[in-house]
Amino acid sequence: MKKINMYILSILIQFCLFVLFRTNRWNVSGLQNLKQAINSNQPILLSTWHSRFLYGTYFLKLKKIKNLWAISSTHKDSQIMAYFLERSNFKLIRGSSTRGWENVIKKMLKIFSNPDTILAITNDGPKGPARVAKLGSYKIAKKMNAKIIVVSSASTKYWKLNSWDRLRIPKPFGTIYVSFSKPLDYQDDRSENADRLTNFINVCQDEIDNKTMC
Repeated sequence: MKKINMYILSILIQFCLFVLFRTNRWNVSGLQNLKQAINSNQPILLSTWHSRFLYGTYFLKLKKIKNLWAISSTHKDSQIMAYFLERSNFKLIRGSSTRGWENVIKKMLKIFSNPDTILAITNDGPKGPARVAKLGSYKIAKKMNAKIIVVSSASTKYWKLNSWDRLRIPKPFGTIYVSFSKPLDYQDDRSENADRLTNFINVCQDEIDNKTMC
């Protein structure tokens, strides 16, 4: 019964998000970077911060981008988001950096062997610290020669939740900005940390945040 209730709740949440996103204007830049990467015969790691993932997820749904994957936590509280992602054309890898990580690694390696794959990651998820990328997905992307592209996003009007990531939800009748970066150049990175990815995502996100304040 509880699972049914969560499914119904997820439908209501998705309807509310549909209304919120549809009442906003969209300002999109860098989409050609994603299209070029899709045509490059290499898998793609699409990176964003947990606080902004709703924007990118909804935009990819609107554009009907194919071969999308995402990581969904096995925690029961994450089931609502799993339903949302599945109805947004995402296939799911179940697990996280804190639970079921071995299964996630195996699945990532398998799907990255397909050059048509796009794996969307919230690189600071599932529990932070906020805006600090974890090393695991970065190492796997490098190993499988995946293109790392950042999708950064912001809106002129939004609610900010009192959660660890300060999740942002757009208010109606504003403008939503979405930007796709050029691929991260990581070929000469021999470090055992994800600082380069952290800095890259933060620079991209700061640039689009500054646009909303102009």
